[in-house]
Amino acid sequence: MAKIELTERDGLLAAADAEMERREVGKPPRLHLGMSGGGYCPRRQWYGWLWVAPRSIPARGLCAIDDGNRGEDVVAARLQAAPGSSLLTRDPETGRQFEVVDAGGHVAGHMDGVVYGHPSAPKTPHVWECKVVNQRKFDTFRKLKAKDGEKATLRQWDFVYWVQAQLYMLHGGYTRHWTTVASAGCRDWDGCRTEFVRDEAEYLAERMRSMVENVGELPERVAETPKAPDCMWCDYKDICHEGAPVARNCRTCSFAKPIDGPQWLCTKHKHYLDAGEQAAGCGDYSKREAMA
Repeated sequence: MAKIELTERDGLLAAADAEMERREVGKPPRLHLGMSGGGYCPRRQWYGWLWVAPRSIPARGLCAIDDGNRGEDVVAARLQAAPGSSLLTRDPETGRQFEVVDAGGHVAGHMDGVVYGHPSAPKTPHVWECKVVNQRKFDTFRKLKAKDGEKATLRQWDFVYWVQAQLYMLHGGYTRHWTTVASAGCRDWDGCRTEFVRDEAEYLAERMRSMVENVGELPERVAETPKAPDCMWCDYKDICHEGAPVARNCRTCSFAKPIDGPQWLCTKHKHYLDAGEQAAGCGDYSKREAMA
């Protein structure tokens, strides 16, 4: 039997991957608690917002994010060229991406756009979100839509996306949401409309608001074992289930308090903390008791 030669990884591709990962580590962490993650485990959301561990995304994941960002631009341009409707991807009042906020600005979301004149409900504006996914996830979307109808699709297909839609509608004052889903490279696409469910949206919003108002309290987690499906691939599994140490910064310090603005106040030194100071911390650090 002939010996099978395993080819080595192309050196230039490996170098490019390593550089992507290096640059990602160097980026400042997100300042707000994102509504796009409102459907995740509450404790996972809280850990991310308080910067308990450095953000680390492998090159493959960064490529997927880049594909999604570029794909959104492609899909938006196609939709904006369609006659009879209008897609806005920037808020006319600010010239920036549509933003919705809560909890003094500490909870925030950025909508991909707003559609006016959708043929299925031309008088009702729709929040627009674009998702670019792999072929398997795209095929699953289409199967669910064909089986259960478009208005039931989003929640069954991806609960996190459904929660994002509900929070954007609640805080933006909308009653309809339209998700476009494209395969990688945007060679194929589909969409579904989703209705606003006020009671669930308000519950989810209050859950996120509570993390800010009760920053010193450890939120619930979705499972009590690290082997649970939602926990196995969580970035904070070791901290949550094994008691691994948290990063030392102002966000994990008991003296830091979120206040409206959004701003952070050091209650020990009576000093407002900018992002750089929050990341650096100081010699008077005292870890939050809930993280002990």
